[in-house]
Amino acid sequence: MIQEADVLLKVEQLTKYFPVKGGIFGKKTLQQVKAVDGISFEIKRGETFGIVGESGCGKSTAGRAIMRLLEPTSGDVHFEGVNLSKLDKNEMRKMRKDIQIVFQDPFASLNPRMRVYDIIEEPLINFEMGDKKERKVRVHEVAEQVGLTIAQLSRLPHEFSGGQRQRIGIARALVTKPKLIIADEPVSALDVSIQSQVLNLMRDLQKEFGLTYIFISHDLSVVKHFCDRIGVMYLGKMVEITNKHDLYDDPLHPYAKSLLSALPTSHPLQVKERIILEGDVPSPSNPPSGCTFHPRCFACMDVCKTVAPTLQEVKSNHFVSCHLFEEEGVKSG
Repeated sequence: MIQEADVLLKVEQLTKYFPVKGGIFGKKTLQQVKAVDGISFEIKRGETFGIVGESGCGKSTAGRAIMRLLEPTSGDVHFEGVNLSKLDKNEMRKMRKDIQIVFQDPFASLNPRMRVYDIIEEPLINFEMGDKKERKVRVHEVAEQVGLTIAQLSRLPHEFSGGQRQRIGIARALVTKPKLIIADEPVSALDVSIQSQVLNLMRDLQKEFGLTYIFISHDLSVVKHFCDRIGVMYLGKMVEITNKHDLYDDPLHPYAKSLLSALPTSHPLQVKERIILEGDVPSPSNPPSGCTFHPRCFACMDVCKTVAPTLQEVKSNHFVSCHLFEEEGVKSG
């Protein structure tokens, strides 16, 4: 476990359900889409925590629910000891100065009618940080930090490449001097060569300013390169959390094993067994009973079909939600 004094963010049983309406007037709730279904984890200061999983597993929704861009259905999020879930809208708005987000699409997230200078300055105005002269100094400072020139600040977003637009998004997130940045697929829309430039920039900024990142991605190679600890999500639940070395060298959950088996080998003569999952991802509006992964699991047992496993520490700082490992643990103990 992480020492309490080192914890920057603590998420406890966070859920986000979206109601599916129907009926004559469309007001009756027919069912709930369980996008995020009771996830818990901690992040220490200065680290990069990755969240990975297939498309639709709820990782982006989790990031937005943490900073209440989407209101959570239930659960608690503690940031520096403050329970964000208990704050009113005005109090939460002030907290967002310390919690910023970088969105996936570097074009759609920028106002096409605003100059780059105004885009970066806008958070300073919203949070009433400094006068006009002080804001100008800060905008120029952060632009230089992300590799933009002063001359480029007068341009519009469409005049930039995808990598440059993502630098603008990072500058906008960085301008308020936040402590936590949630990066939601920040390089997935970029070419591979540009991805490395943006990732190196984010790492340099982290070292310089002591930033903490939540890095959301489906690209396991990028996550391995960039993150310190990783949480694997499946159908709204966290199924495995550990440091990157333990996850990539010795994954315990069958879902994590299948994901990592798809990674290409580092040597052309190296042979790796590929684990192919059967069936499709179930609907989050009607998840399977028991362990939600059991219909696709190659190690499914009878208990998996009826009893939902809990996330528990099975090795030092290695958390897994799997009955298979519980059974093995009982036998070995």
